[in-house]
Amino acid sequence: MNIRVPLLDSLLAMVKNFPDASCNGRLRSRAEYLDKHPETNNDHSQPHKRRKLQKSLCINSELVMKIIEWLRNDEITSIGVYGMGGVGKTTLATHLHTNITDNITDHIAWISVGMDFTVYQLQQKIIDAFNLDFRNDKDVIRRAGIIHAFLSCKRKCILFLDDIWGEFRREEVGIPKKCKLVIVTRLLDVCRMLHCQKLIKVEPLSEEKSWQLFHHTIGGYGVLDSKQDFSSVNSLRKLVYYESAGLPLAIVALANNMRKEVLENVDLISMRSSQLECMLSQLKLSYDRLNNIKLQTCFLYSALYPKGYSISKEELIRLWIGKGIIDDVPSLQVQYDMGHSILNKLLNSCLLETCQEDKGSVKMHDLVRRMALSISRDEFMVKDGVPSKLEFSENLNLSVASLIKSSISLIPCGISPKCTNLSILLLKHNPLEVIPESFFLHMRCLRVLNLSDTRITRLPSTIEALEELQVLDLSSCQKLKQVPPLSKLVKLKFLDLSETAVEQVPRCLEMLERLTELNLSSIPEPKQFPKGFLSTLYSLKSLSYHVEGIIHELQHLKSLDILDATFDNLSDLSIYVRSQHWRTLECFHLQVGKQITPRKSYSRGVSLHGCILNEKTLLIPDDIRELYVDDCRGFCSLSDILCHNNVSTLEICSISRCQDVEKLLTRGCIQNLQYLESLKVEECPQLKDLIVEEEVGKPAVIDLPQLKELVLTSLPQLNNIYEGRLVCTSLRLFTVMDCLNLKRLPFSYTKDGLCSPNFWIWNIVGA
Repeated sequence: MNIRVPLLDSLLAMVKNFPDASCNGRLRSRAEYLDKHPETNNDHSQPHKRRKLQKSLCINSELVMKIIEWLRNDEITSIGVYGMGGVGKTTLATHLHTNITDNITDHIAWISVGMDFTVYQLQQKIIDAFNLDFRNDKDVIRRAGIIHAFLSCKRKCILFLDDIWGEFRREEVGIPKKCKLVIVTRLLDVCRMLHCQKLIKVEPLSEEKSWQLFHHTIGGYGVLDSKQDFSSVNSLRKLVYYESAGLPLAIVALANNMRKEVLENVDLISMRSSQLECMLSQLKLSYDRLNNIKLQTCFLYSALYPKGYSISKEELIRLWIGKGIIDDVPSLQVQYDMGHSILNKLLNSCLLETCQEDKGSVKMHDLVRRMALSISRDEFMVKDGVPSKLEFSENLNLSVASLIKSSISLIPCGISPKCTNLSILLLKHNPLEVIPESFFLHMRCLRVLNLSDTRITRLPSTIEALEELQVLDLSSCQKLKQVPPLSKLVKLKFLDLSETAVEQVPRCLEMLERLTELNLSSIPEPKQFPKGFLSTLYSLKSLSYHVEGIIHELQHLKSLDILDATFDNLSDLSIYVRSQHWRTLECFHLQVGKQITPRKSYSRGVSLHGCILNEKTLLIPDDIRELYVDDCRGFCSLSDILCHNNVSTLEICSISRCQDVEKLLTRGCIQNLQYLESLKVEECPQLKDLIVEEEVGKPAVIDLPQLKELVLTSLPQLNNIYEGRLVCTSLRLFTVMDCLNLKRLPFSYTKDGLCSPNFWIWNIVGA
């Protein structure tokens, strides 16, 4: 469906006012010019040593041109280029270094810094790069003064600092502020410590780019045609990407190995093994540089999941807690904050990657994973992704066994692995149906047991032998109906029975005095809860369950930090809200109707599904940060609900399938929502106005400084977002879909004029 002309005109008017509207055009022209006139690519470099480079085919020209534009900007004096080892940072920076022209800089130097450098050593590398004569002066302060004077007299100067692992102060080295720095490092923290104003992360290559680099390195199809083992180039292409995971260092090594096999009849397997060890040793530098046993241990445990697996951050932190790596502190929230701090350090070291499709998960690059498993091979047994028999070696040092997604359907009857030091056993995502009674008898040191998403119908009674067990995850075991008494698991801290067929609270649960996290959200008859059992769980910090019939007991649970509660109706929700118990919590999610997963972990949210809302009687906490309203009737405006409850802290708001709503928010109400980051309105057939004026008069300017995302979908009657202007300086994503009557966009980047942000993503379909 075509975009309606009035809306398109409005959009084009805004695009014309982008501060850098023609930026991409200029950059493309510049790139084309350099390709056609390579003689203009002057090399200003002084003699220096560089690390071995990969082929230029792995260069991302868009990143190069972006950095060149930054170097043209006099306000930008430091740029950080970071990424995991072997991903092509040095190659990118070298290509940039050799293609900088005179109109950008007069003097340029490449300096390979390395690990554990001193100020004196860095000064010496600068001295050597510019052939300065210091007559053996060893005084760091005098040397800094001379270097500063030399660089200050240069009109434009750029220093490339490659392979840098630590921070320094410009004044101590003698680098003036006007001198631009390009920092090349594996560590994001180094970029931050050196106050880089712009950052570029170099990512692994795509399958297409990986093949291009491999094909070029091996010598083209002339070499490939002489190799008879591969019947299809396609299969070879898949193999290259599988083996290298897009890492240029690995791609070049693989190509060189195969070329030697073809041309020199060298055994490929042995060559690959030796080259792999070399690559892993390079990657291990990042692990060694963590320089902290706790960080290193957490990293190694992150490798227990299959290749390419999206690892839940919470699950990983819970494993660390269960293993005892994270300190035992009174606040559960503090423990998870400590876990997220560790995750951030591993992410900043490029040892983990954030999942783009799920911000609550992380991934580990395959070669990084191989490196981690090579370090821990004596203590870890990790099998995944392929059909496996459940086999345990007689390794007395074995402390971790991970058999995730190993297609294990049967554990032989009578088997009793002698794993006396085993502390972690991960069997999730297997079609396992029965666990023999003998299985756990010799695993008395087990601390973490994950059986989630298996087909077991019951647990063996011998699970009580696991007296050291701290984490028991049975979530998504949809056939699980029976759990034996757990009274002997006195150290158990985490129990998850969500998405199971368990209908009653396990017996003797009230005897688990150390239990801190409990998820019973799937139990359908909450009234069958043993009377008073919650009050006996003195250590309980996190609770997820259906609260029907035990609201009073919940109100007196003083130890709780985190609550995920489902109420039968709005009346029960209002009773709980009136109790003010939620004010004692660090975070909560209160819901009526079917479960809706909050976008932010550990927030303060309310979800309402299938309700008839009365804004005069509905009570919700006044400090909520997330609100989800789905398939609800009885209200015409969200403002009435928010204003009645004095809500002003809202960050995320989603309204969907609400048949009666006509005008979403008043100007006064939305101006009170200064923390609002995301607003989604979908499938509301009667909605005509998103924001309306309370009184007749000239529309005002509304400032929404935190709004990053606005999504409007399937709103056939919507003809107006707002009659005045919306100033949204943080807006990054704006989506309009199937809003046939919408004719005008009210956004402004500033209060003074129409000017849109540089990074908006426009998705306008059928508007």
